[in-house]
Amino acid sequence: MMKAIVGVLSPLHRPYSRLKKATVGVAAMASGLLASLPAWPESPGGEPLEISVAAPEYWCPYACDSGQRRSGFAVDIARAALESEGHRVLYRNLPYGRAIREAEEGRIDAIVPAFRQEAPNFIFPPSAVSLTEYCFYVREDDPRRYDGLDSLEDMRFVATSGYTYGATMDAYIANHLKEKVTLIRGSDVSNRLRELVKIGRYDALLDDRLLFESSQNSVGLVNAGCLDERHPGYLALSPEDAERSNVIARAFERGLNRIRDNGKLCGILDEYEQSSAVVPELQAAHCGRQE
Repeated sequence: MMKAIVGVLSPLHRPYSRLKKATVGVAAMASGLLASLPAWPESPGGEPLEISVAAPEYWCPYACDSGQRRSGFAVDIARAALESEGHRVLYRNLPYGRAIREAEEGRIDAIVPAFRQEAPNFIFPPSAVSLTEYCFYVREDDPRRYDGLDSLEDMRFVATSGYTYGATMDAYIANHLKEKVTLIRGSDVSNRLRELVKIGRYDALLDDRLLFESSQNSVGLVNAGCLDERHPGYLALSPEDAERSNVIARAFERGLNRIRDNGKLCGILDEYEQSSAVVPELQAAHCGRQE
């Protein structure tokens, strides 16, 4: 879910004026310094928390329809980690832009998975729950392939507004908006990207490889090459209540270590037919298999 942020045209990345004294602690978290901060108690009142988490339903298999049995492997990992610490997770679906705003303003606790660059003032645990690779997709009869920025010279493509694709690609997109690149937002974006390429409105789409390969709406499109940079996705916690978010972040980190050690994390990945490679720093050996 930026160094050169595509979403500069989006309200998702406006300044965070509401952060007051919590700013220092939040900035430290966003820099991965959570582990160096003093430990908070289990919860502000010593009681289990109800933790509200949101994500778009079209992010399956990372995050899926909240009304279905399987919520998505990133959501299930976050839920299992936090529930192992005695907390309760309430998951709902929201478009990504709205989810960021809701969390920013403290109406929900977290979004998952999200990139640090897309929510720079949020609070992040040290460990990620997913790893994203972005690729270009073209119609199967189109011979064009992506092989660096020069190969985009005669390729018009469409992508998702508010996402970061890495510094190099973000800068390219910002410099070629409307001329060669179109960004769209809203609901069910991934399917809309595919349809726009299938009907010939654009030459290619840029999308998450796992989302694309998990979709049933990928027929007629082929992988035309992927970006070099990979992006870890985190449980991104609201900056509005830094103490509460710090408590959740620490509980998540403890719980993640627990479900990794007891095999539950690998069991979640097995249920979604995913390898250990989709979770950063998780080795195949943790799951007792070779990949």
